[in-house]
Formats: sequence, structure tokens, C-alpha cells
Amino acid sequence: MLECHRDSQKYSSSIIGDEREIFQTNLLSKILPSNYRFGSGTITDSKGRETGQIDTVIELPFSLSFPVSTGNNRLYLADSVGAAFEIKSDLNKQWHEAIEKIKEIQELNRYTIGKDDFALLDDLKIPTFIIAYKGFKKLDTIYKKLEKVESRYWPNGILVIESGIFLGLKNNSHYECTGNSTCILGFVSHLYGYLNRYSKNIVDLDNYSNLLK
Repeated sequence: MLECHRDSQKYSSSIIGDEREIFQTNLLSKILPSNYRFGSGTITDSKGRETGQIDTVIELPFSLSFPVSTGNNRLYLADSVGAAFEIKSDLNKQWHEAIEKIKEIQELNRYTIGKDDFALLDDLKIPTFIIAYKGFKKLDTIYKKLEKVESRYWPNGILVIESGIFLGLKNNSHYECTGNSTCILGFVSHLYGYLNRYSKNIVDLDNYSNLLK
């Protein structure tokens, strides 16, 4: 992936920054079972809250999504999203931009909860990941950056490919990996844990009927 990204920097501006396509083609398409679809677009929840453009979205098996203007972008229902990704060239320069996008996604809920209902954040919120081709060299730097971010807006994982580091975040536990192959394996394992956990979620379209009025 890193070599493909480096190669893309040699060409015109229409090709530079094609991080999303490289990530999808060189990793997701090769590791995900065929019953998972991935693409890009916007996500909405049953209250009508929407994100802006999301770089990459993995849909849960047998989910529904809808084309937006062209087939290249789709409208995803929060209930049906297995994971969402913000993909950056250089996280040193794009950290705040990445976190702002994660916040957009974390504002959505997978399902509606009543006033007195109880729900775990891991079940209510969409798993989010930051993928960077270049960026911070050490895990300690990521921890220091996260100290300035409200914990409910932390992504579930941060992968910096060139540095060979991955930090997975789940509840109060941290999942650390270093080394080129180890960090990719750690990322895939962490991601698959979420996908497997929610793979049998069923989307109730009636919850979205109020958005059609």
C-alpha cells in the first residue's frame, strides 16, 4: 500500500491523494469475506443526522445502501455500517482534520434509545478508524494527541503504515502493535472483531420512515 501511495505522488493532481482507492483495493478487497461490501459516501441515522463525505465505509452483510447521484457514492444507514474510515496522507499535518471527521461519525447512533434506556457506546456508535500512510513515529505521540480529545470522540483504531504502528482502543483497554506486518495484522484483527460482533445486525427500515416525510 505504501509503495502504491508513493507512486501516486509522482503524477498529476488528479491522481495524487487517491489514498482511499489504494486502501480499498490493496487491503480491504483482499481480506474481507465476499459478503462484506465497501465504498464511500455519507451516513445517516434514524434521526436524520448526516455525516459529510466518508472516505471508506464497510457495510454489514445483507445490508441496504442507496446510490447518491452516481454509483461512486452511496447513502448508508447507520445501523448497517460495520466500520467507517478516515484516510490521510500524513497524520502529522492532518490530525485535526481526521479527528473532526471522526466526531461527525460518532455523533450518529446506530439505533434510537429512549430516555431511560441503557446502551453500551460500543453497540450504539459506529466503529471508526484513522488510516494514515505517513505520520507519527511512536505510539506515545498518539497518546499525547488523544489527551486533547474528549474520550467519547476517540477512534476505535489508528494505523500509521509507514511507521508500522497501530493503536486499537476499546472501552478502557488499549491494543498496541509495532512493526510493519504486526501492525497490519493487529489492525485486521481489531477490525474483524467489530465486524464479526455486529454481522447479524438487522436494519429496520421503518425506523427511517420519518425521513421521507
